[in-house]
Amino acid sequence: MTKLFRSFALLASLSVFPVAANPVYVDYYGVVSESSETNILKMAQDIFLTQLKSIANISVDDKRPIPSETLHTAPDITQTSIPHVAFYALIAEAEEATGAKLWRCTFTLLHPESQQQESKTETYDSYYKILTNAKTAIEAVLEQATAASSAAPAILPARQEPDFTRTRSSVDASSLAGTWQGEESIDKIILLRGGKGFVIFKNGASMNVSVLITRADSAGNVSDIEVRQESKANASFFPQLPRETALLVAASAPPIVWSLHVNSDSALSGTKKTLVPDATVATGASEGVERISWTKK
Repeated sequence: MTKLFRSFALLASLSVFPVAANPVYVDYYGVVSESSETNILKMAQDIFLTQLKSIANISVDDKRPIPSETLHTAPDITQTSIPHVAFYALIAEAEEATGAKLWRCTFTLLHPESQQQESKTETYDSYYKILTNAKTAIEAVLEQATAASSAAPAILPARQEPDFTRTRSSVDASSLAGTWQGEESIDKIILLRGGKGFVIFKNGASMNVSVLITRADSAGNVSDIEVRQESKANASFFPQLPRETALLVAASAPPIVWSLHVNSDSALSGTKKTLVPDATVATGASEGVERISWTKK
């Protein structure tokens, strides 16, 4: 049973997307947008790919021309052929009468042979909600496609939740998803249900992370987690270092790792393994450990 708690990725099984008899093959083309918010768009298209891959019976091929960039026009889907379908998201900025910014996302699925299209548009009042709530819209589009591809689609049961999700524990894996804060150089940490997340630094940098449950009991009570850097190293991830030092050591830096104990569903504490100033070495920095604590917003 212990292995059931090794990763937040197991929580993808909470999805209500119906199980298809055969896999649905999806070619993912990323995000199309004219917005100048490139960091947000890049995070969004990476999260959409992760969310697609977490859905049962969905086989995903990444067809983005340049994975580190978003598109400005509709993608060329000529690489997609039967039995694959093409999927991409269109993101546009909008504005309420009050002046507040909105994000309008249209998730589109195309059948290349018939040019039949399924889409769903949702409006979010923050980029955080795009990242945390979009999976529902993505699943809805895929469900439409699955139904459309079958002359008499069967009504299939939703996947069963693993036993540990039925516990009454106040600190189970799902309760840890959300927005956290606590470090001086970090604006927020967002943990998602699919074993992924991202860290947004106050200097504007963003880091993709993985989330692993390292200790839990047989009832699903989580006591320890590990949050690990997945993004390519960036000097901006080390604001505690002089800029010149960070630029020098970032390329060879090991991943930043947070080892955290779960004090409650709104409090985590532990250590952060990262580079720290060290005048005794030529580079000016070496790997060290900092004591940190996070609280849930």
